[in-house]
Amino acid sequence: MHTALCIAALAGIAYSAPQLINLDEIALDFAPPDLVKAPVNVVSNIPASSTAAAIIPLQSAPAKKRALEVEKRDGDCSPYPAGSGPVPTPDTPAAFQSDPDFASMAKNAPTPDGYVLVFNKLGASLQASNYMGLYTLTSYDTLTCASKCDQASGCSAFNVYLERDPTVNANAVSCPNPPSTTNYKCTLWGAPVSSAEATNSGQYQDSFQVVIAGSNGYNKDAPPPAVSRYVGPQELGGAINAPTDSGSYMGYQYFPFSQSQGYDPQTCADACDAQTTYDTQHPAADGSFKSCVFFNAYVLSENSIPQGLYCSMYNQTWGPSIVTPGSTNAGGGNHAFDGYLNTPNAPYNGVASLTLQQTLNTCAGTNYSISVDYKLDPPSLGECTVRIEYPYKTSTGSVSENSHVSPVRVWETTAAAFQAVGNADVFKIVLSYTAGGSDV
Repeated sequence: MHTALCIAALAGIAYSAPQLINLDEIALDFAPPDLVKAPVNVVSNIPASSTAAAIIPLQSAPAKKRALEVEKRDGDCSPYPAGSGPVPTPDTPAAFQSDPDFASMAKNAPTPDGYVLVFNKLGASLQASNYMGLYTLTSYDTLTCASKCDQASGCSAFNVYLERDPTVNANAVSCPNPPSTTNYKCTLWGAPVSSAEATNSGQYQDSFQVVIAGSNGYNKDAPPPAVSRYVGPQELGGAINAPTDSGSYMGYQYFPFSQSQGYDPQTCADACDAQTTYDTQHPAADGSFKSCVFFNAYVLSENSIPQGLYCSMYNQTWGPSIVTPGSTNAGGGNHAFDGYLNTPNAPYNGVASLTLQQTLNTCAGTNYSISVDYKLDPPSLGECTVRIEYPYKTSTGSVSENSHVSPVRVWETTAAAFQAVGNADVFKIVLSYTAGGSDV
């Protein structure tokens, strides 16, 4: 039997300097992210989906960098579809890159609702992680590109730009440098992007030079979707750095960005669950173990280039008092989630516990009351204790409620009243479940 305590009173909020990020270890154990650029001479392109590697508790298998093999061949002078954009005069790469109309299109393009402009009017398109597709548009249309990103599951960013393309498939002998056509391009990406990733300035096709102008990049400015079995997300300004003496930090999982891994906090949720499963199967000598109930998901960047998804895991939730806004990631994507306390399958003689902690904006000497709603789902064969702890003079006061065998899926309430000691009192809700023993 699997037992879960569901909390309906406290949500995890946080942000701060990162929790024990070992950059040297990451650089040693993981390959850099796969950086992909969109193809040219195509109207649209949606890459095949890739399956992510299995999650290994407390350690990630080293990423293997994809080998991109490009078959070089000469063209046959067959025509390409005509682009919708104007062709500068003279028809040269330099004129294209310096065209004031192109710069004006990019400068005046509206930023779609739910997005933030990351870079503007650059002469290069993105070469980034988790490429999700390319579309050719009929105008410089950021709203249409944003709509395509919104409709693509997992899309975190998009890039709109003008591209100078050949009118025919260039051939070294028959048509080495054909006239150009101008295409409006829209590319989608599954991880946040930065200006440092706008490095695709074009290429040569025989004597014809493909170049880029008016490149704008946009990141989603909204929290990701909810993940299964967790409350959240809460958007943060940095990464959680819990006190080391709390013993709540359980380690991290790191997933380099690739074609099978973008910014998806569900990956962190799966890692958190996998860690709990592993720990319940490998308890300490006294039968105790830690349940992963809270995680912080964010983008780890190096030199402003997003590198991968970083998941810090904890066995208790944390509030804003342990958060320091910092520069742990470029391009956003920093969220916290908190979830359930799970106990292992019966029979089991041990203890599982969870502590939720929150700092209140209190006023010293003022009376306050706290209540927590909880339920047991499904019914337990052991005993469940809910304890509220609060500051009391120079020590700690508490009130406890023993549920023993609570009715299944029936909400119960435990409450406490206290007088604030200071202006930022910390209170805790301590949940413990004992199978085959007494309350703790």
